[in-house]
Amino acid sequence: MTLDSARHVLEARDTKQKRTILVVDDDRRVVDLLQISLSQNGYHVTTAASGEEGLEQVRRETPDLVILDLRLPKKNGYEVCAALKSAKETAGIPIIMVSATAEVDARLQGLMHGADDYLTKPFSPKELLIKVRRIFERIERHDTLSSKNKELETEVARNREDLVVRNKELKFQVFSLETLMGLTHQLNSSLDLDGLLGTMILSVVGQLRVNSACLFLTDQREDPKRLDASTFKGVKAESVRSIHFLYEDPFIRAILPTDGEEGRPVRLGDLSEDPELEASVGPLYAAGFTLVCPVMMKNKLTAILAVGEKVSGQDFHSTDLEMVKALSESAGIAIENARLFRDLQDTYLATVRVLVSTIEAKDPYTHGHTERVAHYSVAIAKAMGFSQEEIQTIQLGAFLHDIGKLHTSDSILHKPGALTDEEWRLVKAHPVRGAQMLQGVKFLEKATDLVRHHHERVDGKGYPDGLRGDQITVGAKIVNVADAFDAMTTDRPYRAGLTQDQAIAQFEEKAGTQFAAEVVEVMVAALRDGTIKVLKSDATWRQNANAPSP
Repeated sequence: MTLDSARHVLEARDTKQKRTILVVDDDRRVVDLLQISLSQNGYHVTTAASGEEGLEQVRRETPDLVILDLRLPKKNGYEVCAALKSAKETAGIPIIMVSATAEVDARLQGLMHGADDYLTKPFSPKELLIKVRRIFERIERHDTLSSKNKELETEVARNREDLVVRNKELKFQVFSLETLMGLTHQLNSSLDLDGLLGTMILSVVGQLRVNSACLFLTDQREDPKRLDASTFKGVKAESVRSIHFLYEDPFIRAILPTDGEEGRPVRLGDLSEDPELEASVGPLYAAGFTLVCPVMMKNKLTAILAVGEKVSGQDFHSTDLEMVKALSESAGIAIENARLFRDLQDTYLATVRVLVSTIEAKDPYTHGHTERVAHYSVAIAKAMGFSQEEIQTIQLGAFLHDIGKLHTSDSILHKPGALTDEEWRLVKAHPVRGAQMLQGVKFLEKATDLVRHHHERVDGKGYPDGLRGDQITVGAKIVNVADAFDAMTTDRPYRAGLTQDQAIAQFEEKAGTQFAAEVVEVMVAALRDGTIKVLKSDATWRQNANAPSP
């Protein structure tokens, strides 16, 4: 190693040791873990156990980086982040937001409040260290760039004003490139179409600093040759909901790339002189848009991104247009991935429906039961604020909750009289048999818990495992309530179904014993406000059949 290279290593190590990191978290175990890990890697670590204490710590000693937990006493992480980013003297401090939730909304909220990065608990110290190093490397690159800029300013004093302008453009390009890389990764790691479209529009508005944006999207199921407003920001719904495009429209032909070229942004002003395009350009102008860009995937139009004016009132520069093009390309890939995943989920669901039809062929008295239970279960899960992935699992479990009845003899299922103890034992074995059937089938395994435990009771008197209270997952509790509600309100050969009010009375009476009180509360509220409606069975009953359905 040469003398110069050794000096460089020592200077870099000394710079790293001078970096101060403030950890704001009320979990002592997390604080201790971070303090040990960061200290061992040469960082000076200070800590705070609450939001207010963290702000006071920053006032006493300005850190180089803040690792900020979302859930804090007195002031939460969002409030602390907003306070730091809104103050001139602390706005430049990078912040890594840490949260126990991986939901897209929480991540977006953190980024919108000014966080530079986001980390979901539990996380590995190595992952955190990588993020910390990247931030400091970015700061060092920024410092190096600033130093070089000062040298250039000295050398070209006569062109100082021009240099300042170019310097700002360069900084914005570097920041935009880094942000675009992060956004591209985020878009392509999401399989929730609605979530990624929301992220896309927020990013367009934020990165381009425009007052509005809208994504016109094709509906592959309803009309793949028509584009309608799907997601928008900064514009009234009524001004974009009335706008739609057909593939054969002259406007589409005007903005599509020619053979061998990539889709590029088009200024509406360049199209306004053509009378053939007036019907399409006029409504876009009226909504406040000035720029459109085709979103292409596999040489096929997938969407159109419409962008409003810049907040500054300035025109779009070449760097802005390149950013629009890059965002559109990322959106096209992300939309395609999400749609492929949705198609795969639909295939899974179709397979499940085939299994369900097999069950109901054995027990015609409960025809449509699984569809109704799935409908009620999904409605309850949505009302309780579950994520799309969690709702899909609950829907799958609801469809499959009676799959174990395939192992139950037809003579028992169709028995006209009362069941013997042994026959009841065989019937009550269907949750266990159902769960066993799902093991080893990868896309069905996530529903195993709901299938096995949909007959458990919160008082511990259910079956097959006699679980009680929090031992039963929320998903199983939801299917339990939905299953019971359909059984109550559906006509049977031996009795008429209960009315909605009668069923509600039953649930309120047995909440906390047979049924989970928190699920009953949501179900009853949704029934009363009309969010959930009673679905009637279309079954045709055989005469003189009077065996109760298990």
